[in-house]
Amino acid sequence: MNNAPNEREHAHRHLAVQTKTVPWHPRYRQGVLDLLSDVPYKPALWQWEFENNPFGETFSPVLMVGRDDKVVGFNGVMPIEATEKGQPIDALWSCDFHVSEAWRGVGVGSLIKAELHRKASIIMAFGISDQASHVLQHLGWRPHQNVHNYRLQRQHRSVRDWAFSALQCFNRLRGLFEPQGFPLSVKVSSVLADAEKVNALWEREKAGYPRVVKRDYSYLDWKYQQHPLARYAFVEVWDEQRLAALMVVRYHDGTLRIVDYSGPAYNQRLKRALVRHTRRHWRHARQISAVTSDLELGCCLKAEGFFRPRTQPRFYVYEHRKDKLSRDSEWFIMAGDSDGELLGAAADFCGGDRPLSSCQEAERIGTCL
Repeated sequence: MNNAPNEREHAHRHLAVQTKTVPWHPRYRQGVLDLLSDVPYKPALWQWEFENNPFGETFSPVLMVGRDDKVVGFNGVMPIEATEKGQPIDALWSCDFHVSEAWRGVGVGSLIKAELHRKASIIMAFGISDQASHVLQHLGWRPHQNVHNYRLQRQHRSVRDWAFSALQCFNRLRGLFEPQGFPLSVKVSSVLADAEKVNALWEREKAGYPRVVKRDYSYLDWKYQQHPLARYAFVEVWDEQRLAALMVVRYHDGTLRIVDYSGPAYNQRLKRALVRHTRRHWRHARQISAVTSDLELGCCLKAEGFFRPRTQPRFYVYEHRKDKLSRDSEWFIMAGDSDGELLGAAADFCGGDRPLSSCQEAERIGTCL
């Protein structure tokens, strides 16, 4: 006779007695940071990432404590505004899911996710691990397979690199036969264009996307200009006084990352002009990378010599709606949508010859360890 179901039921009853979910309060911050101790720069990001979001939402993570009121599990959330074909939808990002080592394997993670599912109609997670992907699928999350990596390699250290170089040359040659002309001006700026221009771009183009995070000025400013431990640049296409599109990039130690795009959902010539200008402006970059779900942008990247590695980022969505529209609606995703980019930017800024203890920007906000 199989007693496994009874054992699981008993374990869940035991958990219900030993643990509970509680509303967020600042007194739990250190307990959460102890759980996230493998990310040493997390304290420097905390206020900005979780409590200074541009949407005016109260920080409301899933927080689980034991009978002694000590934190045993945490699932962070980043509120967003998003649209489906231009209409607002209820969505948020899930990030920083951790369970205390002493409480792993007994169902705490499942209880936390069950509570998370009540937070919004649509919940997303991006850049998750192998183990987490199995758990999410078991809990009803759906993987989206249209997010891909793209790379341009300029430094060759192995036979594999030379093989990639040959593929890049083939893509560039093929791209020469595709339309390239673009009469508008493209420039690089260290600051985001003014709010009126950026907001007008968003309002003009938002309805073209099946689903997309709202990329207005407040969001882009918070995400990239206000990041306490990173510096981004903005590649912009202008039609006289009108901002036609923009791309967000980040350079560090020979690698340039294309992390975001705001503009028309469908305009291949415009997107290729952005990619081409980016590739030429950072000609000293040994490698350029991009992550996107946009197949048209992917075609532009390949036309400019990029290749698509086999590795693929994991993007999962949980939603309560089960109608055909929601199942068929794909998200426009870029690397900047992932909290992994936020953490990677911080690691680059505070790594190497600039240890966290002397990280000037973290000291400026008074949260550097």
